[in-house]
Order: sequence, then structure tokens, then C-alpha cells
Amino acid sequence: MGKIREWFRNASLRGKILLLIVLGGILPLGIVIGISFYVVRGQTEERLIYALNQGYTQVYQAVGDKLSRLHNISTLFAVNDMTSPVLRFDDKEMDVAEQLMLFENINSYAYGLEMTLDSSNIIFFIEDDYLVVNTQSNRYHPLTDAYGSQWYQNLRENNGRPVWVLLDGSGKSGSYAAIARELWNPDDYSQTVGILAIMMEQKNLDNMLQNSHEEQALYLETADGTLLASNVQEELSRLSISERNVDDREFRSILLDGVSCYARSCRIDGSNVYLVSVIPKEAVRRSINVLNGNMGLMFVGVCLLMLVVMGIMVKSITGRLKLLKEQMLRIREGNICKMEEGSSRDEIGQLIGNYNVMVDRVEELLQEQYTLGQEKVQAELRALQSQINPHFLYNTLDMIGWMSQKKESENIRSVVQAMSRFYRLTLSKGKDIVLIRDEVEMCEAYMEIQKRRYKGRICYEVEVDEDILDCLIPKITLQPFLENAIIHGINEKEDGRGMVILNGWMEDGRITLSVTDDGEGMTQEDKGKSHQGSHYGLTNIEHRLKLFFGECIPVQIESSPGIGTCVIINIPIRTEAEEAVGNEG
Repeated sequence: MGKIREWFRNASLRGKILLLIVLGGILPLGIVIGISFYVVRGQTEERLIYALNQGYTQVYQAVGDKLSRLHNISTLFAVNDMTSPVLRFDDKEMDVAEQLMLFENINSYAYGLEMTLDSSNIIFFIEDDYLVVNTQSNRYHPLTDAYGSQWYQNLRENNGRPVWVLLDGSGKSGSYAAIARELWNPDDYSQTVGILAIMMEQKNLDNMLQNSHEEQALYLETADGTLLASNVQEELSRLSISERNVDDREFRSILLDGVSCYARSCRIDGSNVYLVSVIPKEAVRRSINVLNGNMGLMFVGVCLLMLVVMGIMVKSITGRLKLLKEQMLRIREGNICKMEEGSSRDEIGQLIGNYNVMVDRVEELLQEQYTLGQEKVQAELRALQSQINPHFLYNTLDMIGWMSQKKESENIRSVVQAMSRFYRLTLSKGKDIVLIRDEVEMCEAYMEIQKRRYKGRICYEVEVDEDILDCLIPKITLQPFLENAIIHGINEKEDGRGMVILNGWMEDGRITLSVTDDGEGMTQEDKGKSHQGSHYGLTNIEHRLKLFFGECIPVQIESSPGIGTCVIINIPIRTEAEEAVGNEG
């Protein structure tokens, strides 16, 4: 339980809402649907059985009416005074013309009755001696054709009373269901004068066996099991005579050929015919499953629709919260921007509005902090530069003092002009950041002073590419390198002569500046001491570069004893346009 609570606390808001929908809506609905399935299943089965019983009853009545009508016709013939006298044995000696006239009267009477029947034929089986008897006749057939047939045995077993049998047009077993009965001599009822058969095509009976279910089998059979008609064309499983009931009031459960089925059988009144119906229980269950399946699909559809609708509604809530969360994460990364408020004025919309107000306030505070930081950087740059200027001024004034003792007025004038030019460039109208162009010009003014001081023993060259002259650099960055090259490089040589070269170029999107001399050079130990902050002032320069460019820019020293020294810095490209945009931001 504790793990579940922990998981729920850590779940997303969207997950919690959807879980609430499932537990509070879909799950109860599913339980109700499940109970409904169980209840509806039982009720549906009852309704299907009821429908089967109703359909059976309707077929029973229709077939019963048809069979009863044919039975009545056969009775009408049996009691008719016109039929039996003609068929008596003692009348066989009558005149041929009279005999033909009497048989024609029977034929006309039978034909009139046939017209009232639907696809039924009336035939007689009489003694072979009559002139009208012919195996090809449509009305009169030899009585001997009936002898030995199964249907005749059935008729005899029923004492000649009406019985339903299976015949064909010639009197042999075939495709006609017929009601057959013996015709007796009215003067001696123990004497049979013929057999009357009213035949009906099987397909007409088949058409009357309309089922209520597509897998329901309906068939008519006689008491001895002879199949008269069926609504199933192929071989069908039938009830045995022992399983058949005379009068089933409704369908009952049976096991037929190992298959569980519903079955109902009734004998049609006044006949030896049974109407039997069989339907597998599985067919009923499939019908129920189809209904339940449709209900299940409806339930799934409703659930999906609910999830889609609720998902859209949840997304409208959690989507904006997610954007707000992502925006706050960007703030942690230093990316501050406002969110689009939209037209919504609900609680989340108000929260986004308050967030935008907070962003405005944070940007104001950051701007204030940036301004203070810039002022601090400028102050630090000025403080570091102020540490360099007095050192240079002291050395220059000391040089002028020596020149004045030697009365070198022309040199003094040139040095003073160069120093004036140097300080004019150094002041740079109060700017702490200058163009490399101005920094190079200031270095030229400084070297002009040094060349005067050392009376031409120092040569100076400038090899700076034009494409970097308009880039920015903290002022008085290169002059300390030149000063160190002279004092700690060239002056250490025995003759005190040497060359100082200022190089500058652009490579891989950055600017490289170097000051090279051919002085005494340094050992590794000397380089370590110089980098700790001796005369070279390298720490001062590195600090100022870091303040301006915002990254650590080390001063690299490459030196070999007796060969010379090269001091190198590699700085980013920074232009006046970029600096103006940064100040506005």
C-alpha cells in the first residue's frame, strides 16, 4: 500500500486525472455492464427460446391445417356414393361405355377437388382388370403396384385408416408426401375395393417449415420414422423414436449425437405425422454472444469516446501546466522568456499571467545586476590599468631625467611628444576597451620612446593583419609585453641590442597576438617565476582579459635561452557592433 501511495504522489497530474476517470467512471461502468451482460444473457436466452416456441407453434398450426384439409378430402372421397360403387368387384362386368362414363365422373370430381388444393394430386390404386388402370396413368394405378411396398405395409398396420406415407408419381417411394387410405365396399366393409392417395410435393411441405433461427432444423416424419419433409437440404441429425414425444409444450434439453441441443416434437392431431424441431445450444449461445458482443463494442466505443473527450479536456489543463514547467526549467538554465497567455482566464491562465509578471520582474532585476556587474568590471579594469600607468610613467620620467643631465634636448622633445601621444591614446576618451588599431598605435608610441632611450639599439616591427584592426581589446594589453621584451629580454644580452616584433592574425574564428624578441631567453624555472607576477605583469593582463571576454585566456610563453622569447595570447573576436548589442541587452 505504501508503494502505491508513493507512486500516486509521484505520478503526473495527467496520469492522476486519467486514473480518476478510469476508477470513477469506466470501472464502475464496466462493472454495471458486466452485471448487465449476465442478466441480459439469461433474459436473451429465454426470449430466444420463447421465439423458437412461437415459431414452432405457427409452423405446427400451418402444417396441421394443411394435413387436416387433405385428410378431410380423403374422407370426403371415402364416403362419397359415387366412388365406392364403381370400384366394387361385382361391377367389373358392366358395359364398357358405362364403366368409362362412371370413371370419367370420378375423374371430374377429383379434378375439381385438386383445383382447390395447392399442388396436390389425387390417385387411385384399383384392381388391374379395370380398363382405365394404367401404370402411366395420372389417376388410376394398378393395385398390385402397392403390394409389397413399405407404405402399403404401414397402411395395413393401420387397418386401412388414413396414414401419411412417402410416394412418387408412380406409386413407388419417392418425392411425394401422401395421405393414403383404403376404400371399402359399402355393402361389405371387410372388402377393400381400392386405395386412395392424395399426394403433395415435398418441396411444398419443405417451404412451410420456416425456422425462427438459421441453425434451427424442422422436419416432418411419420410414426415409424419416415422423413416426409425438412427445411435442411443436407443430412440432418434426427431424434430417435424413443426420444420423440407426442406433445412437447416447449423446447427441452437433449443430447443428440453427443451434441447438446434444444428439441421439441408434437404429433399433428388426427395423423401419424410428427413435427420435430432441433437446434444446437451452441447456436443459441452464439446468438447471445453476438448480442453481448455488440453491447461490448458499444461499451468499448463509449469508453474510447470518453477517453478521447476527457483526454482533450485533460490536455487543455495539463498541456499548459507542462509548458509552464518546461519554461521554469529553462529559467534554471538561464533562458528567461515569457509565455503566451492566450484567451483563457481560468486558474491556469491566471497562473501563466502571474508567471509572465514574475518574468518581467526577474528581467528587471537581471538588468540591474548586469548594470552593476558592468560597472564593477569597468572599475576593476581601471584599477588594474592604474597599476600599469605609474610604472611606465616612472620609467619614462627617469629616462627624461638622464637625458636632461646629458643635455639631449632634441631627444627630450621627441620623447615628450611620444609620451604625449602615448597618454592621449591611453586615455582614449575615458574608454577602457579600444580597437586593436589604437592599441598598435599606442605600442608604436611606446617603442618610439624606448628607441630614444636606448639610442637605436632596439629595432621594432609590426606585422598585424588588417582584418583584425577593428576588433576590440582592453587597452594597455600589449605594451607590458613590449616592456618585458626590452627589459628582461634584450637588455640581458651582452651588447644590449635586439629586435622586437608585434604580430597579429585571425585563425579558426579567433585572434592571435604575439610579441617576439631575440633577447637572452628564459629557462623553465624563469618562466614559472615570471608567471607568478614579477616584472612581466602577466597575472594583471590575464585578469583583465578574463573580465572583458568572460573566459580564462592564459598568457603563453615560448622561450629558449640564448634565442629569445615569444609571448602569445589567443582572444575571441569582439567588435563594436557586438559590444553595443550586449550593452543594450
